[in-house]
Amino acid sequence: MNVKEISNRGYELFGKGDMATFFNELIDDNCVWTFPGKDHPLSGEHAGKEAMMQNFAKIPQLWDNFKVTPDFMIAEGNKVFTKINASADGMETIFGHYFEVNDHGKITTMMTFDDSLSMLNAMKS
Repeated sequence: MNVKEISNRGYELFGKGDMATFFNELIDDNCVWTFPGKDHPLSGEHAGKEAMMQNFAKIPQLWDNFKVTPDFMIAEGNKVFTKINASADGMETIFGHYFEVNDHGKITTMMTFDDSLSMLNAMKS
């Protein structure tokens, strides 16, 4: 699979809620997920698959009907940027996600440039 196919597969698995396959098939053990900022519940640099899994597990606790749908992807070498249409109860917005993939087809770097204000406004009480 090329980097766009790997990225698209990730969104497909996430959308189905198949997080076990998502993490086992696509995420490198030493992946680093960066969510910029400091006051958002997902903010920080999450190093390693285990840290990513713990933070991804927060998503359904924080938002009802959270959904991300790729709009388009731009790839260069092992890097891909995806424009995302994102929604949840009380939220319709766009995100930007950046990934780097290693030679084994695993994601080693993930940076999310999400609309944190819209996310905070839609967060469950």
